Amino acid sequence: MTENTHFKTLVNEWLIAKKTMITASTHANFVLIAENHLIPYFGKQKIGSITESDIQKFIIYLYNEGRLDKKGGLTVKSIRDVILVLKLSLEYAYKEKIIPLLNWDLIEYPKDDKAHRVISLSKEDEQTLIQCIYLNLSRKSAGILVCLMTGLRIGELCGLKMSDISLADKTISVNRTVQRIYDKRKNTTHINIGLPKTKSSVRVIPYPSLLGKILEKFYINDPDIYFLTGRKKPTEPRTYRQYFERFLKRCGLPKIKFHELRHTFAVRAIEFPDFDIKSLSEILGHKNVSFTLNVYGSANIRQKTKCMNMLNDLL
Repeated sequence: MTENTHFKTLVNEWLIAKKTMITASTHANFVLIAENHLIPYFGKQKIGSITESDIQKFIIYLYNEGRLDKKGGLTVKSIRDVILVLKLSLEYAYKEKIIPLLNWDLIEYPKDDKAHRVISLSKEDEQTLIQCIYLNLSRKSAGILVCLMTGLRIGELCGLKMSDISLADKTISVNRTVQRIYDKRKNTTHINIGLPKTKSSVRVIPYPSLLGKILEKFYINDPDIYFLTGRKKPTEPRTYRQYFERFLKRCGLPKIKFHELRHTFAVRAIEFPDFDIKSLSEILGHKNVSFTLNVYGSANIRQKTKCMNMLNDLL
């Protein structure tokens, strides 16, 4: 490669070099971003000619008209994801001593005016859901309770094997995740069973003793059996989400995303004064405490009211 190499050639070479260093799902996402956004815009441009000004114009374009359906622009988060792939590929060319390093501190993003509110179940709806699980107890419904009581992601739940459950230590080890990955270039999908989302996502979670009774009920003494299926083949997240939607409807509960069970677990934990944020962060598999605080640090209205009522003692 030289500074006259087209960006399309660079990004494809970088994707090949990166493939063995990242998870399959991350690589597939990078390919999707490159094919959908970067190559159509920068594909034929010489990499040595790409400037900070070009990138800034690209950001404005994405914000105003970056959606693939031509119905407007991308969110600021999506734009940042696209620019990350652009940055990593250009930095690869810099490390290969092909182009100079760009000053990424000059790059600005539009103001993100949208409020990012964590959605979780109310205590009343959570109790209703738990009652429905006990009244309709099965291996699949028990999986809902596992997520509600441990904060597991759906892919982690689908990847949970008997070998990951220690009845003696009362712990669940998160060692894998199940994902359906879309290959943009082949226009195909496949199930991938691989490592969890990040290094910090590989973790050991102590489970509540009452949940232990449910786990014991469906435990099979075969390390290769998946908890949700009771077989040596896992269910995929899409299939389990569909089951979850049907279960909520049967219980007369409002439709929510499965990931909101994880939010509900975190919000409930924060409401307990003795449940420290460091423990919560590690249980959730977050990279650091700051990330956990940024996501869940804004207490719900009930918690705020409880805190403010403490001031009554001053009156």
